[in-house]
Amino acid sequence: MQKPVHPILVHFPIALLVTSFIADAAYWITSFSTLRHAGFWMLVAASLTGALTVAAGMFDMRRAGLDGSMHERVHRHMWVGIVLYGVICVLTLWRWSFFDSDVRITVLYLDFALLAVALAAFQGWLGGELVYTHGVFVAKKQAAPGSPTPVVDGAAAQHQSH
Repeated sequence: MQKPVHPILVHFPIALLVTSFIADAAYWITSFSTLRHAGFWMLVAASLTGALTVAAGMFDMRRAGLDGSMHERVHRHMWVGIVLYGVICVLTLWRWSFFDSDVRITVLYLDFALLAVALAAFQGWLGGELVYTHGVFVAKKQAAPGSPTPVVDGAAAQHQSH
């Protein structure tokens, strides 16, 4: 199994989206123009890195060799990711529409940006479930001779202790 690219890239659009929201909210409170510009350019970077992340995710998904139920979970993660990327692009265009004007960032824009951050958190949770709960793209390692059997869940731990 080749190493996946998507997990390497996924942190960039999420961090840039969150930091853009923080910069825009701080600008709304303080009126420091550097925060306004930083928020915009981080959102542009989130759009660019988001495109790479979505493409890498689709590439990795096609070569993962998933079974039926896992394929459905990965597709759910994919569609939420595509929607999130669309939301980031819409926010970027909305933000660009008042980038060089005297129009202030509105509470409505900040509300939508916060919803995008919440969607990114949900998307990250879905991806984390795939990796940490279901082991997608995690290679199974052989236990070293004489090492204890790994505990898979609480029920297994109770069964082993009795």
